[in-house]
Amino acid sequence: MKIRKSTPKVSREAAIKITMNTNGVSREITEKYTDSELREVLRLLKLKANF
Repeated sequence: MKIRKSTPKVSREAAIKITMNTNGVSREITEKYTDSELREVLRLLKLKANF
C-alpha cells in the first residue's frame, strides 16, 4: 500500500503572510484580498486553505 503525502493546510493569517511575500505587496493591500484570491495564490504554491 502506497502512503499518500498530505498537502499542508494554511490558515488565513499565514496565507496573508505568504501572499505578501509572493506578490511583494504591503500588508494593508493583502488584507483586502478576498478568500478566493488568497486561495488562488495558495493553489499556485500547491498548498490548501484552511479557512
